[in-house]
Amino acid sequence: MQTIKKWAALLMLLAVAPSYAAVLMKPINDPDLHYNGKLLDGNYDTSITHPDTLLGFDVGSRVATPLQIHNAVMTWAEQSDRLHVVEYARSHEGRPLIAAFISTPALLAKLDKIKGDIGKLANPLSTSDSEANTLIDTLPAVAWMAYSIHGNETSGADAALAAIYHLIASKDADVSALLDNMIVVIDPMMNPDGRARFAKSLEQYRGTAPNVDDQSLLHRGDWPYGRTNHYFFDLNRDFFYLTQPETVGRVALINQWRPQLMIDGHEMGSQDTYLMGPPRQPLNQNIDKNLQKWAVTFAEDQSAAFDEKGWRYYTGEWFENWYPGYSNYAEYRGTMHILYEQSRMAEDGVRRPEGTVQTYTESVHHQFVSTLANLKTLDKHSKAMYQDYWKGRKANVAAKGKFAKRTFVILANGNVCRTETLVSKLQEQDINVYVADKDIEVDKVVTQMGETKSDFVIPKGSIVVPNRQPEAPLIAAIMEFDAGVNNSVLVEERQKTLRDGSSVMYDTTAWNLSMMYGLETVTVPEHLTRNLSAYTASSAENTLLENAIVWFVDGADDRSVSFAARLMEQGVYVRFVNKESEYEGNHFSRGTIAVTVTDNPNNANLESLITNTAGELGIAVHASTTGFGEGDLPEWGGEHFELLTKPQVAILSHGSFSSYDVGATWHSIDTNLGIRHSQLDVSSINRADLRRYNVIVLPTSYGALTKTVQATLNEWVKNGGTLIAHGRSTQALAGKDGIAKVKTIENSFENAVDYDISLMREYMALSDKVDTNATMTHAFDEDYTVPWDDLPKPLKDEELLRRDKWLRIFMPSGAMVAGRTDQKHWLTAGSPDVLPLLYSNQPLLMSDDSSEAVVRAGVYRPFKRKESSTEKKNADRWFTLPEGQTLNVRMSGLLWPEAQQRIANTAYLTREASGKGQIILFSGQPNFRGASHGTNRLLLNAIVYGPGLGSRAHIVL
Repeated sequence: MQTIKKWAALLMLLAVAPSYAAVLMKPINDPDLHYNGKLLDGNYDTSITHPDTLLGFDVGSRVATPLQIHNAVMTWAEQSDRLHVVEYARSHEGRPLIAAFISTPALLAKLDKIKGDIGKLANPLSTSDSEANTLIDTLPAVAWMAYSIHGNETSGADAALAAIYHLIASKDADVSALLDNMIVVIDPMMNPDGRARFAKSLEQYRGTAPNVDDQSLLHRGDWPYGRTNHYFFDLNRDFFYLTQPETVGRVALINQWRPQLMIDGHEMGSQDTYLMGPPRQPLNQNIDKNLQKWAVTFAEDQSAAFDEKGWRYYTGEWFENWYPGYSNYAEYRGTMHILYEQSRMAEDGVRRPEGTVQTYTESVHHQFVSTLANLKTLDKHSKAMYQDYWKGRKANVAAKGKFAKRTFVILANGNVCRTETLVSKLQEQDINVYVADKDIEVDKVVTQMGETKSDFVIPKGSIVVPNRQPEAPLIAAIMEFDAGVNNSVLVEERQKTLRDGSSVMYDTTAWNLSMMYGLETVTVPEHLTRNLSAYTASSAENTLLENAIVWFVDGADDRSVSFAARLMEQGVYVRFVNKESEYEGNHFSRGTIAVTVTDNPNNANLESLITNTAGELGIAVHASTTGFGEGDLPEWGGEHFELLTKPQVAILSHGSFSSYDVGATWHSIDTNLGIRHSQLDVSSINRADLRRYNVIVLPTSYGALTKTVQATLNEWVKNGGTLIAHGRSTQALAGKDGIAKVKTIENSFENAVDYDISLMREYMALSDKVDTNATMTHAFDEDYTVPWDDLPKPLKDEELLRRDKWLRIFMPSGAMVAGRTDQKHWLTAGSPDVLPLLYSNQPLLMSDDSSEAVVRAGVYRPFKRKESSTEKKNADRWFTLPEGQTLNVRMSGLLWPEAQQRIANTAYLTREASGKGQIILFSGQPNFRGASHGTNRLLLNAIVYGPGLGSRAHIVL
């Protein structure tokens, strides 16, 4: 406001003649915007600079920028002996993330010892009961108070700034007494990049008069909004996926300190009030029930503090704790967690339904009061909470406990990169990981498909994670194939689904790490300890020969795609080997990358480029002096060595494109490939020179792909482009008037028989049995049949459409579906036969002979049907099952039987030719939250290999 007044005064001085149009008018006073409460009310040490002085405005009256918050905290760190600041990470945009440790000088001087003692209490394998009791008697309470993980949920960070000052500067006896027995860690802004983006939008849209309209740009911001970080990731879904630097650094520090209490200050809809814990069902069954008990205690005290001031609030209602990827991941490690959800007002205030205005200052005050109330509750109950914590830690490792007889085993595989990445995520959570030193025989295992297999052999090199260890609840939560849920929850969910399409589920219902990573894993119902050694990351072993003529990188490893992309960016010609091969005793998977001297005759630095690129990626490269394939395997001059084309990539964004999916695609290219690419605003697509690109990616979009945009893209595809679409963008391209041959299921039923015949053809093509006598006979076969003989009469398209409308009601919010992959297609290089696919309410694709169904939903399994005396006359669905076969569809999460019926045999990934180019469609989002590595490999293959394998050469810049 001061800046506006200065500009207004300057304009008045410059005016030659009176011109009211050139001067900003003073706003009319609005009494509704006056807040009578006082945020900082106490006796403060004047040697500690007041935040109003540092900010230039009253703390909590407007949004402080990340720089202002950081500078204030660092100033106080120099002024106060109650404050110690730790920088735990840097954001993608280089902003520091800090934790402010607040306590007495005596306790701050012993931080390392206290942290060590907490570590001892956390480990029941090396600490006795008597030692634990001694530790509990001496340990101070530890609270971790974190705010504004969503950058446009601003009140939490401003309240944090006020709380830091209050705790370090207050002379009041109650604050001194609190700090005598407690270490308070305040993480004031968990997403500085998002907050900076939103603070900038406030500057852009701020007028002279306060704005209380929550529909205005001032309150809402604009694309991609301030909620997310630099790559548009929701950091509050990343606490065990650990894909972003903010989360990696934060989790590392939280895990070192194992706080008793962790709060997470958020905001919600502006017309709401205030939500606090405890959550309602569904609750993840791996959370210690003692924590749920304490949640009630904290809620009672926090609500009493609100009652005293006449502030409205509620607990639970829409907030559940089933998905373990929020900040409440700490609950699985024994920490009491509380969520704050304050109604959001970006600045000034918001006009409420009852006509009143809730000011921004009041919203900050709510967060501030909640903070102090929770700290006081912790101070009262810290010792009892430590006792419960110790009991829980002992239960985690008990020989007859809940987690005693279970081990997760990631079976040995050739995808070293993906396996090592998954292991690193486990280790960052203090989870012990082992490797099988030899083949291990076990009585039985349960597969990801829910099948029990007896007399199973775990191959040497498999990754072994026993559930019985100190972090057992977290291991169970992120590794078990299915999260338990109460029957009453399922009843309520189904009732809501049928009544109005609503849900009690707040997030995805499937998140298992091994499925997200696309790595085959089994659960062993016993505690494995023998023939294991502690996991250590492998190092790449290269075979480099002086007289080499070809260099190979195995295609099973995800880094092989990066290897190809990065070499092509450096001008190296690269080939894709589309069949398993073997040269000089080295076996290579389908999709292996080969670089030959013949393709690069004038590149004097070829070998150094190969070895340096492999070294950057940490992937093994094998040289060969021959291109002669062992046995009947391919030679280097044949059709199986396909020349690739350097990808020139654009991603469409802005408009109604999902910022989450744009960011995940952008992040995937930057983290996996590191090659140049461009983001294009969809609003300018018709004016852009698309000849510069041979790959365009369309993240999921809600309405951006108009007929005009599709016509532009269609022309580009026909001239040789590779068009890749996800989710709702796929729905537009495959819609009734879309440019793709593939169609969504609801637009396909008039040709249902054709799709069924294509499905039968795919299935029969997998058979390795042929009736040689019948084939070689000269006689005409009078008993010849076609696959659809003796099958039930197909349903009419009207009935199929009617049934589809019913089944659509039950589509999931996020469940794992078993995908069967075409193992001869270049898009599935590096993918297993069965690939877990994350499905939500997304388009379902129908592929006939005019396209290629690269990945389909459902895996065939043998099945013996009961004999029936009555012959079935009508089909139940658009497809027919082969004789003696059924489909396994669900792998994990909530997938109603109706949704399984709808999803079964539809395509998740399709590829079709179009002119000189191709269209590649993903039913869902292949890089969901940057963590679905299994399907992300399909996306990387499409981007890097598509220009060479599925389309003709495009313009090379």
